Amino acid sequence: MPRAQRLAALALVALVAAAGVARGQEALDDEPLRRLDPDTLAGGDYGGTEPQPLAGGAYGREPQAAPRAAAVEEPLTTQLQIGDPLAGSRAGLGAPPRVPRARRLADEPYSPTGIRAGAFILRPTLESTAGYDTNPNEVKSGGRGSAYGRLRGDLDAVSDWSRHQLEVRLSGQIRKFTNAPEIGLEPQASATVDGRIDVTDDTQIVTQLRASITTSSPGDPETPTDVDGDEIQKSYGATLGVAKRFNRFSLQLDGLFDRYLYDDSPLQGGGKLDNSDRIYNAYEVRLRGAYELSPRLQPFAEIAVDTRDYDRSVDDAGVRRGSDGYALRAGAKFEATRLIAGELALGYGRQTPKDNSLDPVEGLLIDGSIAWVPTALTTVRLNARSALQETNLSGASGVLTRSVGVAVEHALRRNVLLTARATVERLDYRGIGRIDDAVTLALEGEYRLNRSLSLIGSFQHEKLASSESGEGYSSSIIEVGLRLRR
Repeated sequence: MPRAQRLAALALVALVAAAGVARGQEALDDEPLRRLDPDTLAGGDYGGTEPQPLAGGAYGREPQAAPRAAAVEEPLTTQLQIGDPLAGSRAGLGAPPRVPRARRLADEPYSPTGIRAGAFILRPTLESTAGYDTNPNEVKSGGRGSAYGRLRGDLDAVSDWSRHQLEVRLSGQIRKFTNAPEIGLEPQASATVDGRIDVTDDTQIVTQLRASITTSSPGDPETPTDVDGDEIQKSYGATLGVAKRFNRFSLQLDGLFDRYLYDDSPLQGGGKLDNSDRIYNAYEVRLRGAYELSPRLQPFAEIAVDTRDYDRSVDDAGVRRGSDGYALRAGAKFEATRLIAGELALGYGRQTPKDNSLDPVEGLLIDGSIAWVPTALTTVRLNARSALQETNLSGASGVLTRSVGVAVEHALRRNVLLTARATVERLDYRGIGRIDDAVTLALEGEYRLNRSLSLIGSFQHEKLASSESGEGYSSSIIEVGLRLRR
């Protein structure tokens, strides 16, 4: 072939290659952020956006949900799933919101495949771990360390229908200390059933049924120090709502009901402490409106009103229990770049006790969740939570809780994952001047042997400082174990 023809052929090949690269780059620029899901980039499928209990410590304060099974359709409104500021208990400081996830690639060697059961995909998880806690009783001084064993199970079931959706999440855990007989099995369990009915392309009916069982922490100021075993707390509730889109504008109206129950506390000296004056119902109505300025920016506003009615209108101290409240929030869901996305809301909340001798609980509400993916192997997550909660402490009208957390997730290899976390939380007990500040630092690791089996380990340090004399504690927890997934 003459030299001129060879040069022309090479030029043609180069031109075609350049056009292919340009087309690929153009497609990449147009690719929505959800395709660059931080979970997938920085550690595959494990965990979703909900961290597992850190080193088995203080599990149950912020109940975690099982990871989602597959990509899901976003609700019609840009609803922040970042915790209800009118939450009646600390369960309101739930896990960070879930980010829509890309479907797992079939050739991902360390992703669980799930189990198909008819029209559902099941993803079970089982953990068995052993650990050591330097201060399981969470006392200020004189704490005695103890080893423990922990067993946890999760099940996530998601429908695979072309329309509508049903998702079931079940979770349970027990933990037993070998050198702390005054602490029971610390049972924790939760069940959530989420449903979505697609009435039309622009109208949806959303529902949720939920129930949980948890135990109070030994260092909880609302728990007597002489409790023998577990102080069981239970709750159940439901949500019914409708979402409607009007072109770029969307509305969602939700009604919520929750009932909070407290079993009598067994005491070390014998007998039980009557907790019937802590049982109450919470009713809430919430309206949210959102407007899509662009696919990357969706501002919203929300108003919520609630009332909390106790079974016993007057507690053992002669104080009338119950409160009425409201919360106003405004914020936006955004995608600043293809690597930064999140939701942020600011607002104001006020909860007024029904007893006129108690001051209202009010303050600034800051809620948000932001994910930044600086590299394909690293994800940085920031989150903030606020809540107005009930309390049974004498003289206190309620608790304003705020927390801020950061987590850095990095994949050393496709099957070796490291996560560092830091959380700061402040509990402001209004009416008695008590303020508790809690700091948690943790380092977690996972080594995936195959799709189903992983070695896991973690270290966590907790410190609580209180303005109340004699209160506060610090503890360190280390844990290792196995995780089995399908």
